[in-house]
Amino acid sequence: MVVILFSRIWGAVLAIVLVPVYVKLLGIESYGLVAFYGTLAGALALLDLGLSASISRQVAIYKTQHNKEKDLNDLVFSVEIINWAIALVVGVLIVILSNSIAIHWVKNKTLPIATIQQSVMLMGLIFAFQFPTSVYDGAMVGLQKQNANAVLNIVFTTLKALGVLLVLKFVSQRIEAYFIWQAIVTLVYTVAMRWYVKQKIKVASVKPIFSKEQLKIIWRFAVGITGIALVTFFITQIDKIVVSRDLVQLSYYSLAFLLSSGINAIVSPMQSIIYPKLTQFVATNNNEGLVALFHKSCKWISIIVFPIGFTLLFFANEILLLWTKNETLTTHTAPILQVVVAGTLFNCMTMVPYFVTLAKGNTKYGLYQNIIAAIISVPLLFWWVTNYGALGASWVWLTVNAGAFFISIPVFNYLYFNKKQYWRWLINDVLWPLLAAGIIAFGCKYFQKQFLPNITIPYFAILMLFAMVIYLCIIPETRNFIKNSIISVNKFNK
Repeated sequence: MVVILFSRIWGAVLAIVLVPVYVKLLGIESYGLVAFYGTLAGALALLDLGLSASISRQVAIYKTQHNKEKDLNDLVFSVEIINWAIALVVGVLIVILSNSIAIHWVKNKTLPIATIQQSVMLMGLIFAFQFPTSVYDGAMVGLQKQNANAVLNIVFTTLKALGVLLVLKFVSQRIEAYFIWQAIVTLVYTVAMRWYVKQKIKVASVKPIFSKEQLKIIWRFAVGITGIALVTFFITQIDKIVVSRDLVQLSYYSLAFLLSSGINAIVSPMQSIIYPKLTQFVATNNNEGLVALFHKSCKWISIIVFPIGFTLLFFANEILLLWTKNETLTTHTAPILQVVVAGTLFNCMTMVPYFVTLAKGNTKYGLYQNIIAAIISVPLLFWWVTNYGALGASWVWLTVNAGAFFISIPVFNYLYFNKKQYWRWLINDVLWPLLAAGIIAFGCKYFQKQFLPNITIPYFAILMLFAMVIYLCIIPETRNFIKNSIISVNKFNK
């Protein structure tokens, strides 16, 4: 668990620390091509067709059964054949369409069409190398080899992120050099993952075969996962695709989401702790325990995310300027960041209710919610992006998540709890941490504007440390946590 968590944190830290360096070395439009590939890869992930999640589940089942080594081997081989075929076909199509994408889709001011076309061709190559990793990732999860998977991820994420800096610094600062390095490392990563999985499922003297029977076993689950992924795509990726037509706007939008994603990165590991316990309470019909855990989890998420969120909201300009040292980038990205952060805070508040519905075995709730969100967001997206660019796209993100908070959560409480629990959730679990964090952040902002108009990193760190101490003292849960921790340490020392 520690290795997996470190892998996630390490990837996020590398991205946040190095992105300003990439922007400085490549330029804002060239970095827009990097963001464009991220958008392209996110959209094309739908072509996985639920196979990676399905193979993870089926591999785990086979590992608990005797004499299933041959079936396991055939299953992995069959799925990887399909994924490699999809990867190669789509990769070739991207190369073929690269000229049309460069001329008719991507808008830019300074980059030559030839540079954009060559970059898109390299994106096709990277996608062809990267796409099959989902199969091996799913197989490693099913084999309970998450630690090995995390180690490989740490090693190759570092090679991609730091290695490309050496390339840009000492070889070439052209965007093509960036993508060539990514393609090389991605290919080695995929080969390494495939070798590891094959070593773990290898059956002596028996060659794997393409098995339709194995594919029939997983197809129903794969179709269900694909349906959920398709709806989720319209909520999480369509905005980036629409914005991607303008490389500069896409750069601003991607930077805003990169910073706000730090909020989700901190909260998302809580799923592995909360969800199993909720499921256990449902299975034992312990409604009292379910309600207590629901409120406790919601409140702790509020306690964690609101201070971070309000800091990003009130200090968006200062954080971006200290981070990028680029005034133009800061001016255009700060308003987008503030709206995106607000939407992300609403999103975090809906996490635990969603876990409860899954623990209850209700997948339709989340599916219907996402379908309604997609129906609303897609027309809004095209309208607002046309009029307001990336800022308009960020308002769609806020609107969808605010709608889930104000409409979907009351419906959830009507289905599973009652009006009393809803008001307890809203006042105790949400509003109190929100007000405490908001007032402190506003006070710090007022102090900064009056006394530290040109704030530096050391002064900003001291200001945030001071705010954190006040916040920890105000919130009863954090006071009790600190008090109990001190008591435990004293007992241990004795």
